[in-house]
Amino acid sequence: MDDAAFAWHPLATPEGKGWPDEATERRYDRLPRHAEGRVPEEVWGLSRHSSSLYSRFRTDATEIRARWRLGLETLAMWHMANVAVSGLDLYGEQSPGSWRWVGCAAATGYPESENVLVTGLDPADRRYTVYFGLFNRLEDIEIGVPEGATFELVPADPTPPVVYYGTSIVHGAAASRAGMTLPAQLGRRLGRPVIGLGFSGRGKMELELAELIGEIDAALWIVDCLPNMDADLVAERAVPFVQELRAKRPEGPIVLVEDRTWTGSWAKSSQADMSAAKRAAFRTGYEKLIADGTPDLHYVEGETLLGEDRDDTVDGSHPTDLGFFRMTDRLEAAVAPLLINR
Repeated sequence: MDDAAFAWHPLATPEGKGWPDEATERRYDRLPRHAEGRVPEEVWGLSRHSSSLYSRFRTDATEIRARWRLGLETLAMWHMANVAVSGLDLYGEQSPGSWRWVGCAAATGYPESENVLVTGLDPADRRYTVYFGLFNRLEDIEIGVPEGATFELVPADPTPPVVYYGTSIVHGAAASRAGMTLPAQLGRRLGRPVIGLGFSGRGKMELELAELIGEIDAALWIVDCLPNMDADLVAERAVPFVQELRAKRPEGPIVLVEDRTWTGSWAKSSQADMSAAKRAAFRTGYEKLIADGTPDLHYVEGETLLGEDRDDTVDGSHPTDLGFFRMTDRLEAAVAPLLINR
């Protein structure tokens, strides 16, 4: 079927955003305009990646295409393929609330890309979720369906979101595609939006981030920053960070997550010792906050986030899809009970 036989539809404001369009510089930014100059320059730049953002639509099309424009020339990285860094990932709703993978598309060039997401679908009216590239800037996107097929945008989910703040692991390294990240998997499991604020190489509990994520009217906040911090930095920042967030949001669960165990630490005592030191500092901070009367504060230990086989990262640090699946199991068990009636 040639391109002339397709109708192209722009997508609405993406879901997974913590701030409305008018508060952000561009539609696919993850932090608001007033964060620029307040957060470290590296964090601001990374916040312009479209990681954890997605849009939903409904169609009865048997083929779905996409064309999109990117803001960064690098389409792939050594440990992550084009389809994860700069491409698109498509899920369909098999039954109400049950989302299944159906197709994906790599970027075909810079800045403009056009590709087939899926073809040969059985005719059926379905809802779809398209997740955007994890380490590139999405500037614009349209979905194409054959002429005559139905197409409509799905309204944004009004359920109060979960805010997930962290490092490159929350950013999505090293998922094979965008739908396999922690925020994406956790969102499908919980049946509610998860706002992924992961910043590769950063996510160090800067006080400004506590102020910013406290602006979001969320059901729950997850803080998962230890992979990019040492014990001294944890001891310095963990307590003030939680205090600031709780001051901004007096109610609602705050979940503190330890770092995952480096999978090669069985043979590298220096790695094991480093993790033990910062976990101890984090636990000390948590216990101080509890002793001071901080309400609704919860703690997830890191040793069981990944598997005992330690065969679920790409480089000893960043999870593969298997690692993310295992981490999502652990986090879902910890978080889901806290969301009852929220």
